[in-house]
Amino acid sequence: MASAPPAAAPAPPAGNGRVAVYSPFEGKVQLVEIRVKVGDAVREGQVVAAVEAMKAKHDVRCPCSGQVASIDAELGSDVTAGRPILTVAA
Repeated sequence: MASAPPAAAPAPPAGNGRVAVYSPFEGKVQLVEIRVKVGDAVREGQVVAAVEAMKAKHDVRCPCSGQVASIDAELGSDVTAGRPILTVAA
């Protein structure tokens, strides 16, 4: 039986009103989709990216509303739980 992905913990502030968006998984996963670009307005809970873990695609949701300040990982790259995928100016 497959277990459900872990619930994403609230993202800690990245500083200066910025919030980092991380993968909802511990360990290393592959970034397979980025659905926003720098400058886009985003809302809390919006799907902003997707990662592949356990041979399945999983949504990455934004923890707050704001504007995308930076994309911090490249599509196709491996990201770890402590490395931000993108940063939102809240």
